[in-house]
Amino acid sequence: FNDLVLVDLQMPEIDGIAFLKLLGDAGYKGQVIVISGFESKVLQMAESIAKQRHLAILGQLTKPFSAAQLNGLVDRALSRIISAENPEMAATVGNYDPDSFEINDVTLCPVIQPQINIENENIIGYEILSRLKAQDGSIIYPNQFISDFEENGRISEFNKVLFRTSLARMAKYENINFSMNLSMRDLNSHRIVDEIDSLLSEFGVQPARLTIEITETCLVENLLTAQEIATRLRLLGCSLAIDDYGTGYSTMKQLTEFPFKELKIDRQYISNCHSHEENKIIIRSTVEMAKALGMRTVAEGVETKEELNFVREAGIEIVQGYFYSKPYVWA
Repeated sequence: FNDLVLVDLQMPEIDGIAFLKLLGDAGYKGQVIVISGFESKVLQMAESIAKQRHLAILGQLTKPFSAAQLNGLVDRALSRIISAENPEMAATVGNYDPDSFEINDVTLCPVIQPQINIENENIIGYEILSRLKAQDGSIIYPNQFISDFEENGRISEFNKVLFRTSLARMAKYENINFSMNLSMRDLNSHRIVDEIDSLLSEFGVQPARLTIEITETCLVENLLTAQEIATRLRLLGCSLAIDDYGTGYSTMKQLTEFPFKELKIDRQYISNCHSHEENKIIIRSTVEMAKALGMRTVAEGVETKEELNFVREAGIEIVQGYFYSKPYVWA
């Protein structure tokens, strides 16, 4: 197991894209830094490809780069490793079999990360992030199990436990909003709407306190059914957010065809946005588009003061990331 891999897009016997494919096929769970002397668009494309292969991209380096730039990314990698709930991340992969792992309120241990109003720095809500706990107590992270459960058909079973556990805990907190992700598989079945409706009633949670996040890539499959389910969730009173915006292929037309109230800009565009001209353009244009569509914007993965200053200047309203708080256990 390697915590960090640096991938040059131009290597003598294999190019970086082919190598990223090998990492993805091997289920690599560490972090990746992409390096290239090509223009920034090539680096951005490499990041997008890596993310679609479920790789954790830490950042990118354009040649020539300084020791300070490299050290900054390595320091960020170290801080993530040290701040993880369980530093023995390598051990977690072998501690579970996705086909036989028992999913229940004991093995599920969700964490929450605050979302901050950038104007007054008040907490306006929390995102619920899923974690699993193996028998030896080690933590299994989403990038280690979500794709497995989607492939073996257990993602709906997982989501049932996640929603029940989360709404039961939400009931203990009045007037606090929470958001959580809905998988692509559940967007193919109307059953999920009835299940969420039933849980909201069972635990007495006001639907307006719950935001359902839908990943952008979910919108390209079975569009009509996804539209029906999304609209029914809004009719329940829940809010809808489009998550990881910029990593998929949705168009402005598709955004207008869904009743989204919130747009979350993916961290690959937020990372080092203050010094990356293309990221600046993408963020500013996204904020302008979102405002025109009546949607509020959230910056995911804000980790530095420089990133915070830029997203504030760009007009983003809400931030989420290590600059304010890492995810922590939800008691």
